[in-house]
Amino acid sequence: MNQDQIKHNAVKLVASGYIRLLLTTLALLPILLILYIDSEIAPDDVFIAHTFHVIAITMAVLVSAFLSYITWRCYVATGEVLLKWLVFGFWGFTIVYAPHGFLTHHGADNVWLFVLFGPASRLVLSFCFLVAMLKFGEMIKPEQTTSKGLWVATAIFVVISVAIYWVAKSTSLDLNWWLLLAEYVSLSMFIGSVLWMLVQRIRGYIPLLYSIAMVWFALSCWSFSIATVWDHQWWLAHIIFAAGFLLLSYGVVQAFLTTGSFKTIYSQSDLFKQIIQEKKKTERALQELQQVNQKLEQLAATDSLTGIANRREFMNRAEEEISRANRNGTDLSMMVIDFDQFKNVNDEYGHQAGDKVLKEFVRLSKEIMRPSDLLGRIGGEEFALLLPETELSSSIKVAERLREYIEDSPVTYNNQTINLTISIGLAQYQPKVDTVKKWLHRADQLLYQAKDKGRNRVEVERSEGDGE
Repeated sequence: MNQDQIKHNAVKLVASGYIRLLLTTLALLPILLILYIDSEIAPDDVFIAHTFHVIAITMAVLVSAFLSYITWRCYVATGEVLLKWLVFGFWGFTIVYAPHGFLTHHGADNVWLFVLFGPASRLVLSFCFLVAMLKFGEMIKPEQTTSKGLWVATAIFVVISVAIYWVAKSTSLDLNWWLLLAEYVSLSMFIGSVLWMLVQRIRGYIPLLYSIAMVWFALSCWSFSIATVWDHQWWLAHIIFAAGFLLLSYGVVQAFLTTGSFKTIYSQSDLFKQIIQEKKKTERALQELQQVNQKLEQLAATDSLTGIANRREFMNRAEEEISRANRNGTDLSMMVIDFDQFKNVNDEYGHQAGDKVLKEFVRLSKEIMRPSDLLGRIGGEEFALLLPETELSSSIKVAERLREYIEDSPVTYNNQTINLTISIGLAQYQPKVDTVKKWLHRADQLLYQAKDKGRNRVEVERSEGDGE
């Protein structure tokens, strides 16, 4: 690891620690507000606003009902069991918390008639959210989701609300003990959700929002436990709880608008990591595509049997050699080669034997060729050999050597020896006269002359004044 990489990792570690510190501070910030109100504001300093309280609770109930529906749609779409329990939590809170607002004006006659519904709703919410976190990772098929459990839960929540109303109406006892018990049990379950996430190392965008919201819910329970109705601590507890609720609602709605899943909603850092990963995948895919294209180009330019240039590739390469020869003023020779009586090989030994003969011819030819020479298969058993920077006399020597080498190298097939001979037509490139086709045609005509004159020979193009 180089020095720059070490520095980068160190800075990254510090930045990661800063983010953790920032999130921890954000989660625990309400503690400072709670302590400030508890120490600086007199307990008898109250703010009684029945109408405002009713409006605030009504908004909270409507938001909770909306989130219940949104979360239910996510559950139906994904089958995450965790989402079902989040639905129970939101919906239970909606039903149990509603009387807390609607009965506000009766608080003057019987304070318990509206106060008891607050801790009861938080108790329901904390229990369902804790179970939800314990169910993290459990899945069912989306088509198996039903609303039966929701109807049962609704009945239970209604019974709880009726029971609380009955208790509040029928007793004149001090129920502070019940209120404190409910708040501390709720606080414990909210914190339990966070601890379970830490133990299970549950990470992600929504789990992060979820854990901060759970801490705020727990702190609101603490704030409620040390408050008295209508004092500033009591209102602060409502604000802390509302902040956690809104933060959690943001994550739930984001889930609904994107993947519908609690587990697979991503933060900006997660998305950035995914973009980098996708970029790497794309680069690998492009490299693989380039390799495939190169292979396709090679296949398009190569004879599939022998692995040498096919006719089209040979003609293209011949054009390039002509241009080079014209620029540099160098000689250029071409020979066209054909087997003698090749049909007899196929008829007597079979086409597989014929294929082996062609492959052996290529192998033997490469033992004679220079790296700059080009061999191509331009017909069934017809080949062409291009000799750059080679004058006619040297080309004749190469052609004769090749002819003799093939004659002296019989092919063995199925323990049978196949003797071969070739005929060659050799033509020199004529600048300002030849095209590739004309040049190849002349060499091809010389090949036929070699066959007419008895085969197993080299026929060379002679200029005027040259003897036979």
